[in-house]
Amino acid sequence: MILDSGICTVFRRVDTAMGGETPKPGYQLVGRSWYGELDFETSPARPTEGRRELRTDARIRILQNRGIRQNDVVILRELADWEGRTAGEPIYKIQRAWHGKDDDGPTPITDLSLEVTRP
Repeated sequence: MILDSGICTVFRRVDTAMGGETPKPGYQLVGRSWYGELDFETSPARPTEGRRELRTDARIRILQNRGIRQNDVVILRELADWEGRTAGEPIYKIQRAWHGKDDDGPTPITDLSLEVTRP
């Protein structure tokens, strides 16, 4: 797959307080990558009874980064740091990260299922 939709930036929520201070949340850069948009379904056709289904607002494929985890956040443009984002810009929470190989070749990739969120 050609990763030509743009560049995304991944952040992780961390505690930036010094020892002994009240916790102060902040966001640390995990990585940046070119991404391609994948087809997706917003909700399953046949939900399983008694199971909480994950909502999906977007799915993207990036070059593999095994450091990315569920609950990290993604902004679909290149940023140097968290403070560089603009007001009203969509922020996506990673609901699922799948690490494997591209169907079209041996390139290691990571597929991310994303949900729009407010940090």
